[in-house]
Amino acid sequence: MNYDLTKIIPQRAPMILLSDVESFDYEKQTLIARVDVRDTDLLYDASIGGISSDATLEFMAQSIAACVGLNDLHDNPNKKPSVGFVLGSRRISVSIPVYLVNQSYFVHVTSMFCDDNIASFDCQIFDANNNLIANGALNAFRPDDIKTFMENNNE
Repeated sequence: MNYDLTKIIPQRAPMILLSDVESFDYEKQTLIARVDVRDTDLLYDASIGGISSDATLEFMAQSIAACVGLNDLHDNPNKKPSVGFVLGSRRISVSIPVYLVNQSYFVHVTSMFCDDNIASFDCQIFDANNNLIANGALNAFRPDDIKTFMENNNE
């Protein structure tokens, strides 16, 4: 769909791991993001021919950020992406060791609960053949004011 990811997620190059948002449904609170693995990606490891499955959580987290960011833009077209933190995960399961180069993967996220600060999402990652690669649930926190939050919690 060619979303400008810099307008919907707080990450900046080279840490943007998503390639695009395939679909977003405001009413159902669902999003599908695409990750195209390239040999130029920051996390690419030539010795394994792709990106380690250790990146699964970050793929899910950035997809959640995109969903939240698009929700924010729906409600306020001038809203800038805000920083959030993964509080925890449940039932994360990954069936592959490597996201292979020159392959696309699709991250499906569904909001189970979301208010201004706390959110919970079910997440799945599928390959291009619609095989389930990973799934789990993530809980996230988004402070009202990141600068104040960081100043108050910097020990």
